[in-house]
Amino acid sequence: MAKQVIGVGLVGNDGLGDPLRNAMVKVNENFTELYDDAFDGAYTSLTGRPTSLLFFVNDGANNQVLTTNGDGTITFQDGFGTTDVDDHLNISSAAADQVLAWTGTDYEWVPQAAGSGGGLSNTEVIDVVTGSDLDMAGNKVLFGNVYDAEVDLPSASSYHGMFAHVHGTGAAYYAHAGAWVQLANNSDIGGGGGGSLPSRTSPSGSTASLADGVSGDLDLTGFKSYSLFTITTDRAAWVRIYANGATRTADNSRGEGTDPTPDAGIIAEVITTGAETVIVSPGVIGFNLEASPTTSIPCRVTNKSGSTSAVLVTLNLLQLEA
Repeated sequence: MAKQVIGVGLVGNDGLGDPLRNAMVKVNENFTELYDDAFDGAYTSLTGRPTSLLFFVNDGANNQVLTTNGDGTITFQDGFGTTDVDDHLNISSAAADQVLAWTGTDYEWVPQAAGSGGGLSNTEVIDVVTGSDLDMAGNKVLFGNVYDAEVDLPSASSYHGMFAHVHGTGAAYYAHAGAWVQLANNSDIGGGGGGSLPSRTSPSGSTASLADGVSGDLDLTGFKSYSLFTITTDRAAWVRIYANGATRTADNSRGEGTDPTPDAGIIAEVITTGAETVIVSPGVIGFNLEASPTTSIPCRVTNKSGSTSAVLVTLNLLQLEA
């Protein structure tokens, strides 16, 4: 609100001034404005305040600085110049790989290798850590030994006892006897902890479209070793399950009515007459015999439905190996 001025006329009692009531209203409104917007004492609340502080003194010398004693007294003092720094540090300039160290009474530049509070190089840290046990006094050591693939792991012989994680397999590993040993995930051993047993699973897959009487390869994802309980097809088919890809290839020419030899690597085979589940009784133990065992279950399926179609095969398994 703008300031309100009381009209007082030109001379006393000339009738040109504000009536008494109007004059007092202006007085009240002016006081209300003052009380409602009272100054809070903060410098930033001032209007028209200066933006810089100028000292109109002429007793300071070039390169001096203003200092305060804490009770409001401000004086000029000599600054800390380059010469003072050099004198205080005892050496005019530091050499390569030197660090600043405290001697107890002064600062000085010392070679980093001296280790006088100046830190250690990577090589020196390794020498210290490998030279004795590292006691963290209850504190934790946080690190991330993560590698993209198994081939990226360092030499197991050089780092015997090392633990690492491989992102590609989602598994943990430790180095022992010159080789990396994969640790089983909780899900690989049935989960739940406390010795829980795994549950049965039913991996399934479909062949490509096959003409009647034509065979096709099918690879199901199961376990490195397993118990086989049932084989299910969605239409008439001849299903053979193998230990690896080589035994499947070797069995390619065997006819439907010919029994395989005992060492042919055939885990099981069934012939269905339609959408059917065949119980494998007694139960069969299946396994993968690749050079590096995998969870793949190689199969060959012959379509016997009488028409061209894909064949859906489902196995019921119990995991035996991580």
